[in-house]
Amino acid sequence: MKKILVAAIAVLMASPAFAAIQNVKVSGDITSTFVDRNNFDLGDTNATNGQGTLPSAVPVGLKQQNVFITQTRLRVDADLSDNVSTTVGLINERAWNAETSSNSGYTNDTNVQLYLASITMRELLYSPLTVTVGRQIFNYGNGLIMGDGGVNNQGTGNLQFIAQDLTMRTAYDGVKAILDYKPLTIDMFYFKNNQTLVNGNPNSDETSSDVYGINANYQLSDPWTTVLEGYVFSRIDGHTNYTAQGSPTVQLDKGDTLFVPGLRASTNPIKGLNVQGELAWQLGNHPVQLVNTSANAIQNSERRGAMAAQLLGSYSLPVLEKYKPSVNASYTYVSGDPNSANGTGTHTERYTAWDPFNESQGSGTIYNTLFPLSNMNIVSIGASANPLEDVTTSFTWSGLWAVDHYSATNPLALYQPDGGTTQITPTTNNGHKNTGLGNEYDLNLSYAYTEDVTFGVSVGWYVPGNALASVNRNTASQALANVAVKF
Repeated sequence: MKKILVAAIAVLMASPAFAAIQNVKVSGDITSTFVDRNNFDLGDTNATNGQGTLPSAVPVGLKQQNVFITQTRLRVDADLSDNVSTTVGLINERAWNAETSSNSGYTNDTNVQLYLASITMRELLYSPLTVTVGRQIFNYGNGLIMGDGGVNNQGTGNLQFIAQDLTMRTAYDGVKAILDYKPLTIDMFYFKNNQTLVNGNPNSDETSSDVYGINANYQLSDPWTTVLEGYVFSRIDGHTNYTAQGSPTVQLDKGDTLFVPGLRASTNPIKGLNVQGELAWQLGNHPVQLVNTSANAIQNSERRGAMAAQLLGSYSLPVLEKYKPSVNASYTYVSGDPNSANGTGTHTERYTAWDPFNESQGSGTIYNTLFPLSNMNIVSIGASANPLEDVTTSFTWSGLWAVDHYSATNPLALYQPDGGTTQITPTTNNGHKNTGLGNEYDLNLSYAYTEDVTFGVSVGWYVPGNALASVNRNTASQALANVAVKF
């Protein structure tokens, strides 16, 4: 009997331990999209990226594109106890039947990436405290500063060199603590923005980037259901390496630091009307261009002094309520720097260009795909309605103007949806009167076939303005058609 008991204990100790699961939820979505795009290079034939001539293998810009893509996500949520839960999400994004094709070192395949992987602990040490650790989404306000995964016209993964602005990979590895003191909620978080391992050393701070933040949300008890929000976000970049002419590689300690305090408010003064406003600043240090000498490398930094402001309004019209008509308007300002390319030499200047940080605005538009959210005034006016049951249509006009006109000291650089971080530099018209970046017209239609299946069509045209030279004023157009199922 003793031998049997000892054997049983040994078996139990050798067996893997599994947490008890109270509830499991499996969900996900599959979206297949046809992408047709034309003249996203705006006619540009200047094969540079602002830093010299590009290699012949790198395309100047996207002239024409016809491609099908499928994006698949699978998510599993498990409740382990009353206060502990886990989330695991997988994602695959790819062009159809392009598993073996490559472009500029990119390979499109059917590999599955980890999209979400987190543990959530409620009432941890303190009843109002909830802590989530692992890969998760960080999103606050309207995404002017902190959206759900980096600058939304740049992406990583399998769509980076196909249609990176359409990626659904929007999560970061980090930790978030939420203090719920209703009506006040305080979020504190940290996530790893970038980590490059040097010789396999995970402790290296070279080319690392860390983001910290605190966001306070207060819901007033007034009849307008007003919400006030204040925040401070920061991004701290690590060291970089630089090799001067004729010199060995040296390490530079003046990294990029960015601090973003801001305020946001939302209110509903009358039935059907929502008005929002946001104001933010950027402080910190911006590294300037290095002095390249045969003996040493010199790096200075400029003091940041940028600003952004946004006003939003939407109104559900009290007429023809059967068709749910509504109108909306927005104005966005992000500052520029007339000497953005002049940070050279041993002197320092003030850097006033807005850093897009982790914005997630304008998704699906052509101008958002091309332009970084900096040095711009954006005015948008739109309307939507349901002409038929389960059918929603909308139209939006967007006008763009540069805050500071473009010149040799303030060049224009545009992203491309299939170009990764490579930018093209179309020719511009210099002068204070040449600030019109263009107008965009977007028409969207969606049909809810069932509760789970939706069909969508989006078409848009971007017409460049007088800030661009005539050789770079080709109208860009796109058509997106998709079917999405959620389960």
